Amino acid sequence: MKKMYMESLEGIEKKAVSDILTERGVEVLPAGEEKHGVGLSGSLDQNLNYAAFQMECRDGSVKIRYGSPTGFFRGLGEYILTGEDAKKEGTKGRHGAMFDCSRNGVLRVESIKKWIRRMALLGYSRLFLYTEDTYEVEGYPYFGALRGRYKTEEIRECDAYAAMFGIEMIPCVQTLAHLRTMLRWPAMMGYRDDEDILIAGEEKTYQLIDAMLKSLSEMYTSRKIHLGMDEAFYLGFGNYRKKNGVPNQGELIKKHLDRVLQICKKYGLEPMIWSDMFFVNAGGGDYYQVPADYEWPEEEKPDRSVTLVYWDYEGHDRERYARMARLHRKLTDQVCFAGAAWIWNGLAPNYAKALDASRAAFEGIREAGVSDTFLTLWLDNGAETPMETGLPMLAAYSAYMYGKVPDKEKMEQVMKGLFGVSWDDFCLLDAFDHIPGTGEHNEKFANPSKTIFYQDPLVGIFDRQFEDLELEGYYRDLAGRLENAEERNGKMRGLFHYYRLLAAADAAKSTLGTRIRSSYLKEDKETLKKIASEELPELIRIILELKKEREQIWMKEYKPNGYEVLDIRISGVAARLLSAKERIESWIEGKEGCLEELEEERLIYLEEESGERRIPSCNLWENIVSACNIKGV
Repeated sequence: MKKMYMESLEGIEKKAVSDILTERGVEVLPAGEEKHGVGLSGSLDQNLNYAAFQMECRDGSVKIRYGSPTGFFRGLGEYILTGEDAKKEGTKGRHGAMFDCSRNGVLRVESIKKWIRRMALLGYSRLFLYTEDTYEVEGYPYFGALRGRYKTEEIRECDAYAAMFGIEMIPCVQTLAHLRTMLRWPAMMGYRDDEDILIAGEEKTYQLIDAMLKSLSEMYTSRKIHLGMDEAFYLGFGNYRKKNGVPNQGELIKKHLDRVLQICKKYGLEPMIWSDMFFVNAGGGDYYQVPADYEWPEEEKPDRSVTLVYWDYEGHDRERYARMARLHRKLTDQVCFAGAAWIWNGLAPNYAKALDASRAAFEGIREAGVSDTFLTLWLDNGAETPMETGLPMLAAYSAYMYGKVPDKEKMEQVMKGLFGVSWDDFCLLDAFDHIPGTGEHNEKFANPSKTIFYQDPLVGIFDRQFEDLELEGYYRDLAGRLENAEERNGKMRGLFHYYRLLAAADAAKSTLGTRIRSSYLKEDKETLKKIASEELPELIRIILELKKEREQIWMKEYKPNGYEVLDIRISGVAARLLSAKERIESWIEGKEGCLEELEEERLIYLEEESGERRIPSCNLWENIVSACNIKGV
C-alpha cells in the first residue's frame, strides 16, 4: 500500500488518519483520485458496540463501519496489518494508558502525539498524563519550577490532538502525597505535613488545590480527573501532629478527600483516586491483605461518586485480583484497574513479570465484574529506562483488553506491521534483569543490570552477590544478540545501540571489582597493570559512548529538564572508573602503601533465611553507588 485517498469519514478527522498513514510511508491523496490508490471511507453504525468494527476491502476501496472512533482506528490498524475483510467485537469497559511525566522525564508534545497514534491503532480510548507538579498553576511560580512543566497551550494542543483519534486525555495528578519536588522549595514549606505530603486540614492547602484544579479544568476538555492520594503512609504524623495531636488516618483522609471533592464539584470535575489509603489499615499495613469478608466503618468509606483505582503490579494469582476487585466493589460501583508495563525496573524493562501479571489481572478482575482498566508506564528513580521500551507492553495489554492472549507470533505481526520493529528483538531487553536464578517471570523484580552498572569498582557492594554467576559471558552474549537486533530495527536503531553498549558495560563490570580486589590481595601487579592500562580505558570509552546515546534518546523523548540527573549518574560511573585506574597505578608505583577500600571483607548483600543468595531488587541509585550517606543527612 503506497497511496490512499479518503472519502467521507463521518466525524473521524482526516488529519488523524493522514498522520497515521504518512508515518507509515503512505501518500495520502485528495478524494476523487481513486485510480491512483486505495480509497478509505467510514461510517458510524449504532448497531455496533463500543470499539467494535466491520471492514470490507473491495476493488481498491476500504469501508469501515464502527461503533465509535476507537473502533474505526482499530479497523484502520487491522487494515494496515492484513488488508483483508475483518469483523471485531468491542469491549464493555474503557481502556487507557498512563504516562509518567513526573520522574524527571517530561514527554515532549511530539512524543505524546506519537503515543496517541500508537494507542489509536491498538484500540485505546483514554490517555492519562501523570503530572505531579509538571504543569502550570497560576499564582504558584514554584509549582514545578525548573522541571520542564507543561505550559497550558501544550496540554491543550495534546488534548485536541487526542480528540481527533477518539482518545480522551485525562489529567492524573496528586492532591496529597508524592509532591516532594514541589515541597522542597523554602517558599512551599508552609504546605508540608512531611517532605512528601501536603498538610491536611489547613485552608492554604485547599487554596493551593483549588488553583491546581482550576488550571487543570482549563487545560483539559475531559471532566474526569485522577486526584492521586496514594501512598500517604505518614499522613498526619508530621506538622499536622504537632498542631493537632495524633490523627486517625482513616478519618483524616476521608475529611481531606471530602474537601477536595467540593473543589471538584466547583469546576464540574468527575474524580477518581488510587484506592490504597482506604485498604492499608484494613489490611494491617498491607494494601493486598484485606480479608475478603472485611467491612469498612461508615465514617471511613469514600464518597461513592468517586471512582476507585485498584492498582496492582506484582500479583501472579488471579484469585488475588478477583478478591481485591470484589472488595473495591463494596465501596463503590465505579472501579477501575491499573496494571503495569514494568518499564521502571531499573535500566531495562521487565516484560516477563508484566506479561504474566497482566494475564492474571485480567482473569481476576473480569471474574469480579471490573471492566475499566489502564496500563501504567511509570519511570521510577529518574526515568532511566526509555519510555520507548513500553511499546511491546502497550501492544500486549491491548490484546488482553480485547480478550485475546498476546502470543509470540501475533505480537511479532502487530509490532512489525504497525510499528516497524520486532517483538522478539524487544524481548531481548528483558534478559538484562531476567538472569538465571530470578524465576520464570522475574517475580521479585530483580535488577542486576542496574546494580552492576552503577556499583563502585573499588567498593563493590554487590560483588559477593554476583560472584560465580558467570555474568560476564551472559552479558557478552546478550551484547552480540543486540548488535544483530540493532541492524534489523532501523526505526529504533539508537535504542538497541544503547542497550548493546549497556550489555557490554555490564559484562565488563560484572567481575571487575572482584578481579581488582583478588589481584590486589594476591599482590598480582601484572594483572592489575593490565586492568588499569587496557581494560579500564576501554570500559570508560564504552560508558562515554553509552552516555552520548542515552542523551540523544532522552532529548528525542523528553524535554531537557531532568536529564542532568542521568548525566551526573552515568558520568559518575566513568569518573569512578578513572579514579580506580589512578588508585591502582598509584599503588603499583609504590605511591600508596595500601588501597584501604580493598582491604575490607565483602559481604553478601541479600540472602534468604536458608542462607541462599537471592538476586536483589535495588532500584535506588543512592543505595547502589556507595554504602555511605549520599544524601548527606
